[in-house]
Amino acid sequence: MRTKRLIVIGIVLCATALRAAPDAVLSDRLFDDANAAFLAGDLARATAAYQALLEEGVASVELETNLGAALSRQNKRGAAALHLERALFLAPGDDDARADLTELRHSNVDRLEGDQEESGPDALFRFFAPLPGTAAALILLVAWSIACALVGVRLFSPTLSAHPAIVTSSWIAISLALLCGLVTAASAAAHKVALQRAVVIAESAPAREGPQARAASSFEVHEGTLVRIEEEQAGFARIRLQNGLVGWVALGAVEHVVPPRWTDR
Repeated sequence: MRTKRLIVIGIVLCATALRAAPDAVLSDRLFDDANAAFLAGDLARATAAYQALLEEGVASVELETNLGAALSRQNKRGAAALHLERALFLAPGDDDARADLTELRHSNVDRLEGDQEESGPDALFRFFAPLPGTAAALILLVAWSIACALVGVRLFSPTLSAHPAIVTSSWIAISLALLCGLVTAASAAAHKVALQRAVVIAESAPAREGPQARAASSFEVHEGTLVRIEEEQAGFARIRLQNGLVGWVALGAVEHVVPPRWTDR
């Protein structure tokens, strides 16, 4: 997969040099410079350039994946996992990001969450995230409007109520509306889970029994661990691991996979 990424980056560099009109993201000079530094092995310069693009508000699967790879090579596991998770939020089917994240998690300190991240709410997110929720909601609105109109025709126009075309169209519209309703609901549920997902970015952090620095700690979490933030209070976050363990950690020790700037759009 790494070889594949290097080849893709090389192709992007060549293609952008030939295009007269630069693309909004991939042809940006800063992104080109970052890719060139990545290929040359200058990971610090590549990382700085990728992060500068993030500060400009760029949201790109390629940017998040390449930044995650650069951070991983510098052994910055927490930040690497965070950006690879963000790449998968933007494109759940991205093979490079998924392969890099899987490789990164194989050497996690917190083995208690297991190698299988596809469980519970996270399985819900992975399965339903690709669903076109917005498109389904629009189709739902149109299909339901058509269904209501056709049902109205059948109720108030006896001559048309038994017409095969009207009957068939009514059932098709109702069925399509129900299907789109299910897709919309599933997509909304996946989005809710996505907003709770976070990654431990601190090297290690004690998980306490309450949102106080003096509260007893029953276990620790380490960088790169995927958690769900269930509540925030007094500078602490109540996190849940995939094996069910719950504890409070300092807010600075974790970071949401979905940054606020993406939800504010």
